Amino acid sequence: MNDNGDETLKKFGAIEKTLNVLNAFTEKPYMYSAKELSDKLKFTKPTVHRILNTLEEQNYIRRSYDGKYAIGFKAYQIGMVYANNMDIYMEIRKVIEKIASVTGEQVGYAILEGTNVVSIYESQMQDSRIRYIAGAVYPINSGCYGKVLMTFSHTDQELCEILPEIELKQVSPGAIMDHKKLLEEYRTIREKGYGESEDEYLDGTVGLGVPVFKQDGSLAGCIALGAIKSERFHNQKLRYLDEIFKGANELKKIIL
Repeated sequence: MNDNGDETLKKFGAIEKTLNVLNAFTEKPYMYSAKELSDKLKFTKPTVHRILNTLEEQNYIRRSYDGKYAIGFKAYQIGMVYANNMDIYMEIRKVIEKIASVTGEQVGYAILEGTNVVSIYESQMQDSRIRYIAGAVYPINSGCYGKVLMTFSHTDQELCEILPEIELKQVSPGAIMDHKKLLEEYRTIREKGYGESEDEYLDGTVGLGVPVFKQDGSLAGCIALGAIKSERFHNQKLRYLDEIFKGANELKKIIL
């Protein structure tokens, strides 16, 4: 076989190994160290580390705080093409559209991947001044999605340890850039059971966010409502919250 043929085989071999590593994360326990992957797949440690570094750079996997790896948000975004045909996605869509219809406001659903907040679905009813996009990544220090998801994904002690190590980005004028202030905001959200925002992600807007829990009590995601700041929003706030909590409870019944 000529040199070109040898190189082609090597490339196909590298691709196959990369896919084998990625596929390993679809099996329990869903999180692996580099050594565990090496033992599981019978690949050399240098090979595993090289593949993991590439996948992490592209956000197909993420490294957790204990050094293990798990599926990243980029793999989830690609999976959404498939998820569009799945029952659970359709249920999320149904609940979100129902809340949007009842309130007349922008409503969406997001999840947390590491410290990346990924929007899964955004209602079709949108004010042109408030434009959220499904699949977009949002910050943990601005707006309801990130603040609510971080609050209920970790204990207070975990947040005290994790937060100082996270670089906060000024993605918007209202973003909370002080770690201590952000921690206090998380504590306020935990105490109230929901999050609020005003002029944080977009000037002139307000928001409400409610956690969605799985049947086992762990966090699944967040339903958030965004609106233009107005007297109408202030007058309807409690009704909006009631509708969002209803939606969160509906999803809890079906998310395992």
